[in-house]
Amino acid sequence: MQKIVYIVGPTAVGKTNLAFDLANRYQGELVSADSVQVYKGLDIISGKDLPPDYKSHAGYYSSNSGSSIHLLDVVDPFTPFNVSDFQKCAVDTIALIHAKNKLPFVVGGTGLYVEVLLNGLEGSIGPDLKLRNKLETLSVEDLQLKLKKQNKEKFSTMNTSDVRNKRRLIRAIEITEGRLKINDSRLKNGKVRQFDCLVIGLMCDREILKQRINVRVEERIRNGALEEAKNLFENYETLAQQVKDANGYKQLFSYLKKELSWEECMYRWKISEYRHAKNQMTWFKKYGNVQWHDITSKTYKKDLESGLKIFLS
Repeated sequence: MQKIVYIVGPTAVGKTNLAFDLANRYQGELVSADSVQVYKGLDIISGKDLPPDYKSHAGYYSSNSGSSIHLLDVVDPFTPFNVSDFQKCAVDTIALIHAKNKLPFVVGGTGLYVEVLLNGLEGSIGPDLKLRNKLETLSVEDLQLKLKKQNKEKFSTMNTSDVRNKRRLIRAIEITEGRLKINDSRLKNGKVRQFDCLVIGLMCDREILKQRINVRVEERIRNGALEEAKNLFENYETLAQQVKDANGYKQLFSYLKKELSWEECMYRWKISEYRHAKNQMTWFKKYGNVQWHDITSKTYKKDLESGLKIFLS
C-alpha cells in the first residue's frame, strides 16, 4: 500500500522546515496544504520562505538537492481557489510523486485542505432521501447510538448542540454511509488506491507559540511585507476574497486604507495569528490518529523519527 505522511499543527510551529528535512532524508517531496500560499505574489506575508537554491516552476519549487514543494503559486491573486480545487490538484500531485517512487509529505496548516485529503469532501455527498425518511423515524438517542457505532470519530467532534440536533445527526449518518458506499464501489471497480497515512502533529506551549508568532510577524515586516501589500493593494477591488481576508494581508490593507494606525495594524495582525493558531489546534486535535510531538522536548526529533521509521518499515 502506498504511503503518505502528513505534517500538521499551528502556524509558526516549524512544520515546513521539518518537512524539508525529512523529505531530503527519506526521498520525499512536499505538497503544500496552505490556502494562502497557493496564490502568486503572496510570498512574504504568507511565509512562502524557501531556501535560496530553490527555483520556481509551474505550481512547484525544486532545489538542487532534489527535494521539491508542490502547490505553491498555483493561481493569480484575482482567482478564487476553493477546497475542491485544492483536492483535485493535490490528488494529481500525490499520484505524480508516487509514480516517481518518492514519498509525499503533505504539510500545512489549512485544516480543511488536510481533511479533504484524509477523508474526502463531505459536501460532495448528496442527500439520500430514502435513508433520511428511514432515519426520521428514529429518536435523537437512537441516532446518537447509530452514529457512534458507524463513525465514533465524527461523533466525538460534534458539540453538545450538534449531538442533540436531529437534523445534524441525520446528515452526519448520511455522509458516513454515503462515503462507505463510494469507497466500496470504487474498490470493487479498482478505480481508487488506498493509502497508508501517518499524521505527525507539532505543538508547543501557547506562550512559546505566541513568542514565535511575534518574531515571525516582525521578521516579515523587515523583509518587505508592507511593500508586498502595497503592490497587491493597487488592484484591491479585483483581488480574490481569500486574499483580502488572509491574515497579515487583511490588516495591512486596512492600514493602507487608513482605517488603522500602524501600531493597531501590527497588534491586530498578531492577535489574528494567535487566534488562528488556537483554531488550528482545535481542528487538528479532533483527529484521533495524530502522533503529537512537543517541539520543546529534548527528544522530540528522535521520537518523531522513530515513529516515522516504524511507519515506513
